Amino acid sequence: MTESGELLDPALLERLGVGPAPATLLQFSTAFCAPCRAMRRVSAEVAAMLPGVRHVEVDAESHLDEVRALNIWRTPTLLVLDAEGRVVRRATGVPTKPHLIAALAEVLPPAAQS
Repeated sequence: MTESGELLDPALLERLGVGPAPATLLQFSTAFCAPCRAMRRVSAEVAAMLPGVRHVEVDAESHLDEVRALNIWRTPTLLVLDAEGRVVRRATGVPTKPHLIAALAEVLPPAAQS
């Protein structure tokens, strides 16, 4: 996972279905992508474990303008967003649960991590 720090445009996030949350796992997938299914499972499990974390999956092919604006070049790509819509981490491929939890620990308040 790499760091970014880029603050995303609220209108772009709204078009992707990202609403207010302490942290969001924003996943870009395509229909016939096997690793995308694995990332969906891992991200959904982590989101279910940690209060305040939302998992939003976006079909990259249906959101080409947003994909280009965010420099998404392959699927799956996962953006870890903080409450302000800043990209805290970016990953391609399927991260492990411990990697996702560690990335979210940078974003979530301490009470949500226990």
